[in-house]
Amino acid sequence: MIDKTIKLTGEYPSDFKPDVLVEEIQQHFESHGFNIARMIGGSKSFYRKEYLDDLIVFSANVLMSGYGKVWYGDLNITQDYIILKSIADTLDTKLYVLWESDGRFGEENKSIDELIEKSVWNTTEDKPTKEWYKNKMEIK
Repeated sequence: MIDKTIKLTGEYPSDFKPDVLVEEIQQHFESHGFNIARMIGGSKSFYRKEYLDDLIVFSANVLMSGYGKVWYGDLNITQDYIILKSIADTLDTKLYVLWESDGRFGEENKSIDELIEKSVWNTTEDKPTKEWYKNKMEIK
């Protein structure tokens, strides 16, 4: 048997590569304590058990109209919504939160309107909870 190391080149198609404008937007998130790739718990299942009624989006994607994806990381939207609204206010815009699978794996190449349609929550909506989201999905 021969051991061989294979070097892969190139980038994964869904790697997030922000431009300079998006990096400036990310600074607003960081100034509010939302670093890129933020983690809110060591274990997703334990975190969900601790916050049963909260709307939690692990590996969330945050979009801004005109820019697309501007941030990603874990969000407990029930707790983080006030800060997200504050970030939106400082940027004078509306932010949209998407599930991980709706903003990665090639999905991020869809039109901004298609992505916004899939949003879990946006910064003009009420305080989100798991129950709130279930009701929102029943209306659609």
